[in-house]
Amino acid sequence: MPNKETSPNESLHNETLLNTEQLSKTSKFHLLVPANGPHLQLCRAVVSSTILGYPVPVFNGWNKTGDLDASVTHLAKVRNVKRYLDSLPSDSNDDLALMIDGYDVVFQLPADVLIQRYFAVIETANAKIAARFGQDSVDSLSGHNSPRQTILFGPEKLCYPVDGNRPGCWAIPEDIDIPVGAFGPDKGGFSHNLPRWLNSGTIMGPVGDMRELFAATLKRINTTYNPQHEFSDSDQMYMGDVWGEQEFWRSVNRHNHYFHDDVDPRTIAPAGEPDKIIPTRVAGQKTEFHIGIDYKSGLFQTRAGSDHVLEHLAFNQTASDGVGASALITQNLIESPNFQPYEIELPVNVISSLIRISSAISDVLKVDPKDFVTKIHLGTNLVTKSIYGLFHCIGEKTYLNDLWYRLWFQQHARSLLEAGIQSMKEKKDISNALIHGRKWVVAHGYPIISDKGVHAAGGWMDVDGQWITWSELCQSFEDDIFGTT
Repeated sequence: MPNKETSPNESLHNETLLNTEQLSKTSKFHLLVPANGPHLQLCRAVVSSTILGYPVPVFNGWNKTGDLDASVTHLAKVRNVKRYLDSLPSDSNDDLALMIDGYDVVFQLPADVLIQRYFAVIETANAKIAARFGQDSVDSLSGHNSPRQTILFGPEKLCYPVDGNRPGCWAIPEDIDIPVGAFGPDKGGFSHNLPRWLNSGTIMGPVGDMRELFAATLKRINTTYNPQHEFSDSDQMYMGDVWGEQEFWRSVNRHNHYFHDDVDPRTIAPAGEPDKIIPTRVAGQKTEFHIGIDYKSGLFQTRAGSDHVLEHLAFNQTASDGVGASALITQNLIESPNFQPYEIELPVNVISSLIRISSAISDVLKVDPKDFVTKIHLGTNLVTKSIYGLFHCIGEKTYLNDLWYRLWFQQHARSLLEAGIQSMKEKKDISNALIHGRKWVVAHGYPIISDKGVHAAGGWMDVDGQWITWSELCQSFEDDIFGTT
């Protein structure tokens, strides 16, 4: 059959696509997992991330001792992650790094969806920051302490460690675009709080900015560490206060932006305890680290205080637009007066990404992947209406044993893991399309010579570069990973 003749317009279109593809930058995605030894929950993190197209993990602090031993001190996480970030060249600064706590996180949505959501949250946050400073864009704000957001932490419903005097507890934003009472009336205790505070168990941002954040945190540890303090071992306390001081000085800088006076920072400090710690700084000190919170849990869902608003939903209804899929919420879980049922839609990019992943095992599913996606149940925050990217089980950990068997992929985990490994070996891009104008590839794949099937899975020992095999890492936990309840 003769080839169809290409019109001049088609030729120009194809050439434009080719040039765009050639000119697009390629960035890497790093998965960092502070962990010092094998554990069932660590293996569940490895399996779920591999199924969903995340990079092969780097285990920060594996088999380390002393100050780098996470079984001795939580602060080892800061030191070990910093060592890895410091080992990367400067041309990696625009790569993205995702750090998760190793023993209480499981993944739910694919890597491409998480990256897309990261940029969406960042864009919205930066628009809000620009408006706060009377600008159209954060690019109009200059100086080494110019505010912007590039790093996302998971949210938390209370400031932990609890100390109302710490900047990380009182100096933080009150307006998070979720109304007070959205999680329930005031009588409900901390579970009805807004998720205004920082949780350090899930962090995502550019390598360059993450490097500066971890350096600032370690500096704070080295200068303020008090072994007599009850929570001296809490990495979250130090990171939270780096963020709290950032927010305090943003408030001061905003005041100066409009009033141009020699204001006493204590007079414009947000509400807090009478004995609250007022930050100080010296000329030229860096106080801006581009930190923000994923308040609506599009990426990170932390458990504590949220059980009453979390459900695994089947999106098997036709959405109101007549095209997409949705779930109808009929339970008044937060005791709203005059409650009316409402709809939560399954985003189109989530549908397409889950179809792509499940299509790899269509012979096992024995059902059209499109139909499969509308039958599975996905963990959802009923208040923010976010189908979260990953779940962080702060608090009692045995909850993960039940949750694992509710995850949409668990029934087919072995087949999907093998498919994820094969995709990684074929060096496929994380996404079929550009995200934020860039191609995205994994920072770490498998060794050139690796095992077959699920036994090819494993991880890298941070800066040491040693491969940790499946047999060392997870083989003894296979029944609890691939089995059924």
